[in-house]
Amino acid sequence: MAPDAESSPQSEPVTAPEVVSVVVLSLLLSVETGWREHAPSIAAMIGTTPWTRMRRNGCAASIGRIDPRTRLVSWANFSATVLPMTMTTTDAYAPAVDPKTLALGQLLTTLAEDAIFGMSCGGGPNVLEGLGKRRSDAYSAVLAGHRLNTMSSEFDPWVVEMTRVMAPIFAPAWMPMSEVIREKVTLEIGARGLRSIFSSKPSDKDVQRVKRLGTLAMRVMRAIFLADGPADVEESRTLAAFSASLGLPEPDAQALLNEGPIPVEQFDVYGDIEPAVARAFVRGAWLAAAWDQIDPREEHVVRVLANKLAIPAMDLEVYRNDVVERIEARHVAGLAAIDAIRFILSDRIPGHGVTLAETTGTLLLPRRFRDEALAPLRAGAAVTLAKRYHLASEDRPTVLAIAWAAAMYEDPSVARRALLLARHDRVAQDIGEDGAKSRRAIEEWLGDVLAAAAAPMSGA
Repeated sequence: MAPDAESSPQSEPVTAPEVVSVVVLSLLLSVETGWREHAPSIAAMIGTTPWTRMRRNGCAASIGRIDPRTRLVSWANFSATVLPMTMTTTDAYAPAVDPKTLALGQLLTTLAEDAIFGMSCGGGPNVLEGLGKRRSDAYSAVLAGHRLNTMSSEFDPWVVEMTRVMAPIFAPAWMPMSEVIREKVTLEIGARGLRSIFSSKPSDKDVQRVKRLGTLAMRVMRAIFLADGPADVEESRTLAAFSASLGLPEPDAQALLNEGPIPVEQFDVYGDIEPAVARAFVRGAWLAAAWDQIDPREEHVVRVLANKLAIPAMDLEVYRNDVVERIEARHVAGLAAIDAIRFILSDRIPGHGVTLAETTGTLLLPRRFRDEALAPLRAGAAVTLAKRYHLASEDRPTVLAIAWAAAMYEDPSVARRALLLARHDRVAQDIGEDGAKSRRAIEEWLGDVLAAAAAPMSGA
């Protein structure tokens, strides 16, 4: 016996255009008691003549189903397709784009770049607090809508600015003569000793010391850079960064930067030079020579300088070997950081995933290894985590902190942050380090700076 038409379990399709009236009524009723309570009355409308006529006129996109006996909609399908549209609400008084949130998001991008630079200097996360304080005026300018130099767009002037900021905190490890700066050969630290109690202005004695030793360091670097040919863009940027880090008055800084080359044999090494500063000169000279590849002409400059500073020949070779080891360690750390950023931001390539990885590589990688290291990035090759990098204990958290700062660059949502965190943990596991600790260091600093910036905005 054929089943009765009224008791048939088959159902009829409900199409998208036909459900418009249901959506409208659902919105009205849900204001007071919720749409599910009124499901039967809404479904009863579906069987009306206009509804059936719309279905006969060729509407085909099935969105739900109606039981012909009860005239009720299959709400599981309806909820998955229509309900999200009915439940979306906005504040009629809120702007389409909240200017305060937008400004803080732009500041976060700046902070992420600053954190990458700060961590690339080699001083660990402790440098971030001082970096934030010295960049407070720049952060205020970002919140006011002013355009500043950025890591992604104006790399060279940005590096010069950031090097000056970091001078009294921890001069960048990649910069030749950074150890000279750390011996307080910079006016950026202000007054020292008892004088600092009464004034922030350096004494005349300190000013003359910085001029004398800073001038010698600049002449050494320039002699090494020009020994194998004219200075290129990177060498010119390094000279400008070092000159800025001295903190000299602008006329003195420009005169030093524009000074012509002087043969090393004519260097006037006068006055007392502390042993620590003398060692820093020689180590900085080796770093300047070895950053691309030690040329015999560059080595000649280093050896003449060491002789003028009365550095024993045995110590000279020790310093050379130390610098070469540092460069090798820097090479591995740079490769690991590039791959970490590429892996975590793999869905932002092309895009800022490429830009951040490349600029980070420029900061971290010695020049002699850079083209080869950046080739896979420029070719768009995928990253495979295979425990390739054996990093020093102090380099592992640095790599992870840089990678997490890059992840925060776009002000990710809570949902996207969960995805980035999972990827970051995979990188941390690959290099054998606790990723949570590095993330916490970056996020605490970001949170502190952002909270201070948001405080004046918290009023009505």
